[in-house]
Amino acid sequence: MQYEHLRGVDLNLLVAFSALMEERSVTGAARRMFVSQPAMSRMFDRLQVMLNDELLIRTPKGYEPTHRASSIYQELQATLPKLQAVLSKSDFDVSRASGVFRIESTDWGATVLIPELVRATARHAPGMQIDVLPRQSGYDSLESNEADLILGGLLPRGTDNGLLKAEALLRDRIVCLVRKGHPLAQGKLAIREYVRARHISLSVMASPRRLPLAFSFERQPGVAQALERLGAKPDVRVRVPYFVSLGVIVAKSDLVATLPLHIARRVKSPRTCIIAAPPEFQGVSFHQIWHSRNESSPMHQWVRGMMRQIAASITKRRETAL
Repeated sequence: MQYEHLRGVDLNLLVAFSALMEERSVTGAARRMFVSQPAMSRMFDRLQVMLNDELLIRTPKGYEPTHRASSIYQELQATLPKLQAVLSKSDFDVSRASGVFRIESTDWGATVLIPELVRATARHAPGMQIDVLPRQSGYDSLESNEADLILGGLLPRGTDNGLLKAEALLRDRIVCLVRKGHPLAQGKLAIREYVRARHISLSVMASPRRLPLAFSFERQPGVAQALERLGAKPDVRVRVPYFVSLGVIVAKSDLVATLPLHIARRVKSPRTCIIAAPPEFQGVSFHQIWHSRNESSPMHQWVRGMMRQIAASITKRRETAL
């Protein structure tokens, strides 16, 4: 096989093409590739000649790929990661790694795991940029390559089809945060007392792709299942999208917040205290999830391994006391 169409092809142009398709902007692709805008414009011109296609068409909603561009992009999503692994596996040096690694994460992951990853990246891979994206509903961002990794509590249903991979990182306890002096702060909290109390919810941030979840009850299956068995529905009086404001409001009210322990510790103040949740509430497991196309990527392997180390370190030093 002669591969005559590959003779003289600059493989870097294919990487630039992938960036252009995902950013749909010469400026955005230039930023992604760490090159100047004029340099990216020249690569775009070369791509149009090489592929004999306009590639991007201006529409009222912005630039859209042509049919040929979309077809080529889909093929490259399976090819480029394998080519990257073949070319870099033997001499991958994380200290020289560069580019943007995008992590879609829940509030928990962004608060508990990401800070440690940022510290590790600054030490071992100073040329790499970490972009943290808000957690969306579903796993389309992995399929479309908009995200490299997802940190979340719920596992995708399709992990057994080989497209998505998942790994449990650690498990966290469910606790309640109340103001000091709250009537429920003394003794053990029974589930019926919990149901009779008034609650503050941590709602999701607004996004057209996100499910309309109302609070951590829905995002914490162990809590939801325990309440469902009782046929009970908590009396939620306030919903806020921010952890910090949640802690401040709890300190000035009789509202009860239900949170993973690691988050509760971070929003706890001198005016609030953490109490054990009803024993019927199960803890929540957190996972890292990725697309199989990135299974063998050295950079992806390094990040996933670092997440594994961070989670193991947190588990090892975890205190039993609240």
